[in-house]
Amino acid sequence: MRYRPVFFVPVSVLLSTVLSANAARPVLAQEAPPKPQPGVKWTEAQIKAAVSPVRAGRKLTPKSWPNGAKVAVCLSFDVDTETWDLARGETAPVPLSAGEFGATSGIPRILALLERHGIPASFYIPAASLVLHPQLLPEILKAGRHEIAMHGWIHENPPDLDDAAEEERLLNQAVDYLTRTTGKRPVGYRAPSWAFSEHTLTLIRKAGFLYDSSLMAMDEPYEIMSNGVPTGMVELPVEWILDDAPFFESFASTLPSPEHVFQIYKDEFDEAYKEGTMFMLTMHPRVIGHRSRMKHLDEFVGYIKSRQGVWFATGEEIANYVKQSNQLTAPNSK
Repeated sequence: MRYRPVFFVPVSVLLSTVLSANAARPVLAQEAPPKPQPGVKWTEAQIKAAVSPVRAGRKLTPKSWPNGAKVAVCLSFDVDTETWDLARGETAPVPLSAGEFGATSGIPRILALLERHGIPASFYIPAASLVLHPQLLPEILKAGRHEIAMHGWIHENPPDLDDAAEEERLLNQAVDYLTRTTGKRPVGYRAPSWAFSEHTLTLIRKAGFLYDSSLMAMDEPYEIMSNGVPTGMVELPVEWILDDAPFFESFASTLPSPEHVFQIYKDEFDEAYKEGTMFMLTMHPRVIGHRSRMKHLDEFVGYIKSRQGVWFATGEEIANYVKQSNQLTAPNSK
C-alpha cells in the first residue's frame, strides 16, 4: 500500500492560515471546477443499488473462542516487496531496494519474533514476490504454523484493470502459482491495496475462497452480503488505523513515533478483548521490519500474551472456526 506525502500542522495554525488566505485573495474566474457529485441526483432506489453489491451481513463472532479464549488475535503481514512499484512500471533502483528490504531484513526479523513467542501469523503475498524471492516460502513455512494467503499477482489495483477477464486471469495465475509452490491452494484473499472492483467479489467466490480480508464494515468477523443475498463468505475485516503503512511509510510520515502508534494498537486490542471479538493487525515487512518498529512490536506481542484467554490464530483458523460456529453454507456463486 502506498500513500502520497502528508504533513500535519496544528489545527489552530491551519484554520488561521486558511481564513486569512481566503479573506485576502480575490475570487479567480478560472478556478478549478468543483468535482462532479452525481449521487446528489440519485433516487432512493439508486442509492440502495449503489451500495448493494458488497455489504455487511450478520456478525459472526462466536459465543466463545477455542479453549474459552476471550479474543482472537491475527497478526497479518502483506509481503509486497517490490511488487507495488513493478506493477506500475517503476524500475528505478532506489524505490525497488526499499521493497527488497522487506525480503532481506523485514521477513527474517518477523519470523524470528514469531518463533520467540511461539505464535502463528498470516502472510498475504503477491505471487510475484515469491517469483523474486523464492527463499521466503521455505522460511515462512518452516515453523509449520503460518498461513500463506493471496494478495494478488503483482499487487495490481483491481479497479484499474481492463475488465473482469483481466482480473480473473491475474487471480487464477496467482492461485495456480501459490498452489504449485506451497502444495496447498490458498483459502484466504486480501485484495491488493484493499481495493475491490465491481467484479472482485464474484471472482473470489467463483475461485472458492473461504474468506476475504479487505473490507471494513465492522471490526469483527461478519458474513458478506451481495445484492441482498448472504454469500456464505467470511469477512475478517481490516482497518487503516490497524495498519502500519499510513503511520510509518517514510513518504507518509503521518505519525512516525512508534510509541504513539503502538498505543493505538494497544487501545484497539484492549477494547476487542473486552468485547470478546477479534483483533486483526496488518503489517508490511518493508515497513514494520525496521529495528525501531520491531522493538515495539515485540513489546506489544508480549503485552497481548500477558492477558489471559488470548487465541493467536491465522486468518484461515479464525474463518474456519466462525464458519463452523455459525453453520455458514456457501450458495452457488455462479
